[in-house]
Amino acid sequence: MAVARLLLLLLVLLARGSGGEEAEVVCAGTACYTLHRAELGWNGAQERCRHNGGNLAPARGPAEAERLRELLAAAGWPGPAWIGLSLSRGRCVQPQEPLRGFAWAAGGEPGNYSAWLSEPAVTCLSARCVSLRPAGPSGAAGWADRPCRAPLPAFLCKFSFRGMCGPLPLAGPGRVSYTTPFGVRSPRLAAAPFGTLAEADCEGGEGPAFALCKGPLEGGGFAWHPPGPLCPAACAHRNGGCQHRCLEAPGEPPRCACHPGYALAPDMASCLPEDACRSSPCQGTCRARPGGVECGCEAGYTLAPDGHRCLDVDECLSGPCQHECRNTAGSFVCLCRPGYRPTGPDGHRCRDEDECAQPGVCPQLCLNVPGSFHCACRPGYQRQPGSGDACLDVDECLRDPCPGPCRNLPGSFECLCPPGFLPEEDGHGCRAASTAGEEPAQAPNSTLRTTGMPQTTGALRTTSILQTMGAPRTTGIPQTLGVPAEATPPAPTAVGSVPGPEHSADGPRLLLYYILGSLVAILLLLAFALALLACRRRAAKREKQPVKNAADNYCWVPEQPESRGAGGERSPQPHVSDTNRTGLAEDKTNRKSLMK
Repeated sequence: MAVARLLLLLLVLLARGSGGEEAEVVCAGTACYTLHRAELGWNGAQERCRHNGGNLAPARGPAEAERLRELLAAAGWPGPAWIGLSLSRGRCVQPQEPLRGFAWAAGGEPGNYSAWLSEPAVTCLSARCVSLRPAGPSGAAGWADRPCRAPLPAFLCKFSFRGMCGPLPLAGPGRVSYTTPFGVRSPRLAAAPFGTLAEADCEGGEGPAFALCKGPLEGGGFAWHPPGPLCPAACAHRNGGCQHRCLEAPGEPPRCACHPGYALAPDMASCLPEDACRSSPCQGTCRARPGGVECGCEAGYTLAPDGHRCLDVDECLSGPCQHECRNTAGSFVCLCRPGYRPTGPDGHRCRDEDECAQPGVCPQLCLNVPGSFHCACRPGYQRQPGSGDACLDVDECLRDPCPGPCRNLPGSFECLCPPGFLPEEDGHGCRAASTAGEEPAQAPNSTLRTTGMPQTTGALRTTSILQTMGAPRTTGIPQTLGVPAEATPPAPTAVGSVPGPEHSADGPRLLLYYILGSLVAILLLLAFALALLACRRRAAKREKQPVKNAADNYCWVPEQPESRGAGGERSPQPHVSDTNRTGLAEDKTNRKSLMK
């Protein structure tokens, strides 16, 4: 008890020493709003409010905005006043949001309520602050943005508390002055915040009486200590300050009492209905008040005109979401279009989702675009028509890019150079091998093709003898060359094996070339075989043996000298033996028989 009295005395001394600032005050619920007349910029006004434990006043909903308008009207203030809404430098104006990117100085959720008189200037480089303009001949009350450094002659502050005490009851004649915890002194308050010091100046009394708003009390609520009514007098004067009954006892100060069905309030002067909320007269919250009940609604609902029911607030009407908004009972939900995901602490904004960051989205390359993505193929591959995102290897060899054989590779190709040529560094061409004293020269495809070099395209081709080299066609024997086993290119692997649409016109033409080449080769082989057969028959006729002569069975003997007499020597005559004669006769007989 002594500690309480000491604390009360200390508060009295502080109140007398400071005196308090004269300002218009409106208290309701658990907050007080004040109007201060001072020429300050937005930052200076916010510093003044913060010094006393508050912030520049917000207007988060229609009820709070109405309290600020009532405050300006009660003070008779015709000009604008700073409120706690600002856009810091480096943050851009967002036209699609209710607060347009501005934020309340007290922090918390931005809310869906706004009262812009005109759209704020779109900027990201300068700080902008908001003032409240009261209703007047120029139009309705609302918000307007301006540079934060430009001073205004007034500003509004808000101070929040745990609870309130009612007006201090007086039993006798007197005046009450309230000094609030935020340094404002006012002669009248409909509700005094916790910690308010009340000074009662009783008429005809010895000195002022003081009371402090304390709490919470047992059963809840806040009350003055010491309880009223102050300025004690007889019950005959103003019913002793009591709402219902004033009781007097000999030697005791007057005290208050209530009618049946009511209970004395914590201020010991007013009366509250007993169990007034038992019949559930409110759809939302219910609070017993002197003379009745006070209904309230939860966040997301507003009190109906009848004062008892609660109506759902359609927050989507104020456009709080970037993409889509769906109203729910007492709240709302923001939805993002396909390809986007919610972002930010409240989930009202949407950002593009990078589908390419997920593995396996595309077989090769993935290109992210706003709200979607595209699949692409690496060089050397192409999209397969009608097969989704599959990439097929392009068979570059079908375009005949090499002077000699061509080998298809996954995504590329390789030229196999004929003898006398060297491959280029990139493997896509051949150059003539350098000779003594000569530089290597590039071998054009047309020159190399006239030499009749075989190409490994998978079909047989015939080589011809160069006319430019002076050799006649008949001197050479046509040769049919196939693809060497070691030079046979592997079958195309990689993603696909079907050529793309750009090769569809070359396929039949190449197939026709292959068939014609094969027919020419077969005809040449047949001609060669016939010529070879004719030559052999001619040679056989020449080599046929001659017919035997009948004289071959005879032999000649040398002549014998014949002796003559005086008549001299005779010339030698051939001598035929008897055996030979016999044989000759037989031979003639045989011939006759054969001729017959």
